[in-house]
Amino acid sequence: MEKKSISFLLFFIMASVVAMTYGQSISGTVTDPSGLPLIGVNVLVKGTFNGTQTDFDGKYSIEARTSDVLVFSFIGQKTVERNVENNTTINVQMEEDAAQLEEIVVIGYGSQKKSDLTGSVASVNGEDIARLPVSSLDKALQGRAAGAYISSPSGTPGAGMSIQIRGSTSLSASSEPLYVIDGVPMISEDLSGLFSGGQKTNSIADINPNDIKAIEILKDASATAIYGSRGANGVIIITTKRGQTGAPKINFNSYYGFQTITNQIDMLSSKEQLELMDEAARQDNRDLGTNYPDNYVSDLWGYDPNDPDLQNTDWYDAIFRTAAIQNQDFSISGGTDKIKYYTSLAYFEQEGTQLGTGFERLSARANLDSEINTWLKIGTTISVSRTNQQRTINDNSLYGVVINTLAGDPLMPVREEDGSYADPFNYFGWWMLDNPVLVAEEYKRTTKTVRGLGTIFAEISLTDALSFRHSTSIDYTSLVDESYTPIISRESVNSGANGLGTYGSTEDFTWITENYFSYNKNFGDKHNLDAIVGISYQASNRNFASISAQQFPSDQFVKLATAAEITAASTAGTEWGLASYYFRANYGYDNKYLLTFSGRADGSSRFGQNNRFGIFPSGSVAWRISQEDFLKESETISDLKLRVSYGVTGNQDGIGNFASRGLYGIGNYRSGATLVPSQLSNRNLSWERTTQYNFGMDLGLFNNRLTLTTDYFIKDTDDLLSSRLIPGISGFPSVLDNIGAVTNKGFELSISGDVLRGDFNWNSSFNISFIRNEVKNLVVDDQIISDSHILKEGYPIGTFFLIDQKGVDPQTGNIIWDDFNGDGIINADDRQIVGSVQPDFFGGFNNAFSYKGLDLSFLFQFSVGNEIFNHSRAIYEGLGWSRIGTGFPLPDGNNHVLARDRWQEPGDITDIPRASLEDGNWKEYSSRWLEDGSFVRLKTVNLGYNFPDQILSKLNLSNLRVYVQGQNLLTFTKYTGFDPEVSQNARDPRIAGSDFGTLPQSKSYTLGINIGL
Repeated sequence: MEKKSISFLLFFIMASVVAMTYGQSISGTVTDPSGLPLIGVNVLVKGTFNGTQTDFDGKYSIEARTSDVLVFSFIGQKTVERNVENNTTINVQMEEDAAQLEEIVVIGYGSQKKSDLTGSVASVNGEDIARLPVSSLDKALQGRAAGAYISSPSGTPGAGMSIQIRGSTSLSASSEPLYVIDGVPMISEDLSGLFSGGQKTNSIADINPNDIKAIEILKDASATAIYGSRGANGVIIITTKRGQTGAPKINFNSYYGFQTITNQIDMLSSKEQLELMDEAARQDNRDLGTNYPDNYVSDLWGYDPNDPDLQNTDWYDAIFRTAAIQNQDFSISGGTDKIKYYTSLAYFEQEGTQLGTGFERLSARANLDSEINTWLKIGTTISVSRTNQQRTINDNSLYGVVINTLAGDPLMPVREEDGSYADPFNYFGWWMLDNPVLVAEEYKRTTKTVRGLGTIFAEISLTDALSFRHSTSIDYTSLVDESYTPIISRESVNSGANGLGTYGSTEDFTWITENYFSYNKNFGDKHNLDAIVGISYQASNRNFASISAQQFPSDQFVKLATAAEITAASTAGTEWGLASYYFRANYGYDNKYLLTFSGRADGSSRFGQNNRFGIFPSGSVAWRISQEDFLKESETISDLKLRVSYGVTGNQDGIGNFASRGLYGIGNYRSGATLVPSQLSNRNLSWERTTQYNFGMDLGLFNNRLTLTTDYFIKDTDDLLSSRLIPGISGFPSVLDNIGAVTNKGFELSISGDVLRGDFNWNSSFNISFIRNEVKNLVVDDQIISDSHILKEGYPIGTFFLIDQKGVDPQTGNIIWDDFNGDGIINADDRQIVGSVQPDFFGGFNNAFSYKGLDLSFLFQFSVGNEIFNHSRAIYEGLGWSRIGTGFPLPDGNNHVLARDRWQEPGDITDIPRASLEDGNWKEYSSRWLEDGSFVRLKTVNLGYNFPDQILSKLNLSNLRVYVQGQNLLTFTKYTGFDPEVSQNARDPRIAGSDFGTLPQSKSYTLGINIGL
């Protein structure tokens, strides 16, 4: 049905074009103010779809009637209208439009000239996003905006990103920004109920990146306060493409390519692993007085390390693959002075580099703008998408594919001679809990999503200065999860389940209506007032159901109807509402002194009864020094502006829809159903409150050929959502409350410049951010959150708490542990603060070159100072440590090639201890596994060629571009794991930075073509 509707719309538009016929041919030449021909000027018969564009020589030809009016439009030039009358030749000289040339920035509920901004906003061009081979727009933002730390915590296709704007602001709520698409806040949370080891789905991946015109990232409170209780983590505003006056423009973009993993971890061969195990026994004889015979382990296992036919399985080769990626995107846009349209249809498919993973999206969009008369405009924005994501168990799961691949026993084959999967329990490794190829190929984790986003709006001009806008929007998602754990899997065998299946469905419907007045008026020559005031209402309803079963007849019958036993079934629903009032007033005096006040009052059903409404005000001022008389004529300084802002915003994402209420659950008493209290109420529960100060400067030199933006901010968050312990007499261990505080302080720098102009152009930009995060107040200090993390006042969120390794004794080869509590015993009581997940600084460096039709661009992304707990290595790398309780040595897994540098005899200087069958040198939660996560990554490279107009005119094309591009081509890092970008990977920010079997990102190479008609 969706495909038929889209096809009908495209057919209708094309049929309207073909249906136009005119009586005479009009031709002419269009030039710029200096008399040079202008290429690509839109020439349109006013009020129709009949139009054309000027060619390489600025010439055009069009059919028109004598009563018609021709409209000439071009970016940066004033629109010109000419009556046809009896003319057959109409030449036009365009005039520069200074207002159009000024950069416009989209902000909350409106737009502003960049020169008039008093807040902190970063902009990203949609063209930079559309060129990249990525499944979602958030992946394309990495390294492009100061203050935005964006990492890709999992290489699973379609997986969610981690985005923090100006630091971590919460302990238990989300630190993710609010997404607003075409003026409508969108649901961006993970709706999937599947357990896949910490991998998130990504609702932002429902949007076709090629539909995006621009993205603005609102960072300070002056920019985000108008979003009130949802603005504390910043706001990402997405503007999609819309139609422009002119003849229909048809564009087709296609690329194909392949991907590989970005990095491969080198492990010991089976020969080296056997030799290490035998050495471990000899070392224990010398150090511990044991009496193991020579070649103890290899003889016991029945292998000869020197056997040329010794099994040596490459588990990476079995699990990872060269994967395909493709994208097909078609759009048509155009319009008259009355009706403008943009429609698109796109298909994206990405195979995962790991077996069993992939992502697929089919999407369509239709944006329509219609001017009914001089005082009324109406329009629609509609998008529909269908995605299909295949995942496997991975991050943070004992049965994960990656962790079992890393720990994989090289002496074990992938399959037995009869073709069945080899069972690790028939071999000699402890950790490989299941054959990773079996898990990748036979386990099923599928999430299918259908999503519709729609808006209808009307704008009424009440006077020249006053207008009113109404919009109604919906955001609908229908999601289906299916999972299956096969009968032959170790997990199923151990539990006796004989196959485990789950089916889940989630339906989310959000309805939003906005009504606001806009006022914009100049008073005399020096005063300007631009203001809005409005109300908003949002209602969300979510229903979900889940059913689980076991005892399947075979792995070929995986639907739940074939299972013999239903083990669980549940249904639930939830809803919440948000009523808001908001305003913003911008005042400018003489284009020098700028003042902005904005605010929002949010009433949320999530808040406690005593805190139902929150008020979020902000104010900012700016001084355009470059407009003062003493700088106005400067040939060096073209723009200089100082900005100061203050404001309060909130975060309500950590509050469940009924978190403030007393709840009851279902219980059993004497085989009967009962209601029992399940949650204590808190009528005072409210949003997390963030107060932010910002001091900024914008500088433009040499007619803005070089621009520089700096910001220093202080971001204090109070009333953090956290569980507070209460007396047991209440019947509850804790209650959710607003307690605690955290602060982020930082400095941002962005520099951009046109280094060279002419036939050879070179544009370069650089951004860097320094952010310091600190927990200021906790209801209980020194909270040990996990075996590896702690929350402590005076330290950042994501602080590592581990036993500290001081070195390796050169005489014995044993690790020198720091006995932190001085009791002579090394155990968990000796853990101490040893590092943090927070980087010292991060940023990006982008360059774009062009020479005539040839263009080259590349982007480097970097992060320095963050640390990663390599939990994967802690698990598999035991250096011989074996589970020998049964008298049979079973090592945790294979070892990293760094084990070649281990201590072997007195006098060796190394940080790798001796091999041992005992566990004295192995501590899972120690600083031995804490590594520097700093990296510099060549994120993107794009090389393209735009064919010249002489060729385009012969082919009847408006543009033709071929290109090759690469993604994640080079990574410079000391980290020994797969990928250093796991530094922010966690649903819980308190335990971020652990790498436990995380799938790395992909390195991609694509070849594409862009055709315009």
